[in-house]
Amino acid sequence: MKVIVGLGNPGLKYKNNRHNAGFMVLDEIARYEKVLFKKSFLWNCYFVKIAAGQEAVLLVKPLTYMNNSGRAVKKIIAKYALQPKDLLVVYDDADLPLGALRLKTRGSSGGHQGLTSIITQLDSEEIPRLKLGIDKNIGADLAEHVLSDFSGQEKETISESIAKAASACIDWVKRGSEYVMQNYNK
Repeated sequence: MKVIVGLGNPGLKYKNNRHNAGFMVLDEIARYEKVLFKKSFLWNCYFVKIAAGQEAVLLVKPLTYMNNSGRAVKKIIAKYALQPKDLLVVYDDADLPLGALRLKTRGSSGGHQGLTSIITQLDSEEIPRLKLGIDKNIGADLAEHVLSDFSGQEKETISESIAKAASACIDWVKRGSEYVMQNYNK
C-alpha cells in the first residue's frame, strides 16, 4: 500500500488558497477516479482508497490544519505499518515558479510548516514529496500570500499544473520516484 497525502487547511474559507494546492491535487485524483472522500474521526482526515495498477493507494487530506498535518499522517502510517518511503506528500512551494513541479525523495522541510510537522512526527526526512509552485509575491507577507486565492490569470496555469501533479502522483505509485523526477521536474 502507498499513501498520498495532500496538504492544506480544511473549510470553505481556505478552499481555493494557494496553501491548499495539495488538497486540490488529491481532489483532482478523486475526480478522475470518480470516488468521494470519507471523513475519519479516528485519523482526523478525509480519505479514500483507490487502485493504481496493482497497488492499493490511500489518498489523505488531514483535517488538523497545515501546521499539525503530521498528527494525522502518523496515525495512518502506524495503522498500516508503513515506512516513510511509502508516503508521498503533496504541497505548495512559494520558492518555485507558478505551476512548476518538483519531486524530491528526502530532505528538510525548507520551512514549510506542514512538512515540518510530518518530518517531526515520523522522525524522518526520508519522505518523498511533490512540490507545486505557487510563486512568491515579492514584497508581500508570505503567510498572507499563501493564504490568498489564485488570481484570475493564474487559474489556468495552476489548473494545468494540478492535473499534471495528479498524473505525477499516480506515476509515482506505478513507476517510482526516478521516473517522476525525470519526467515531471521542471
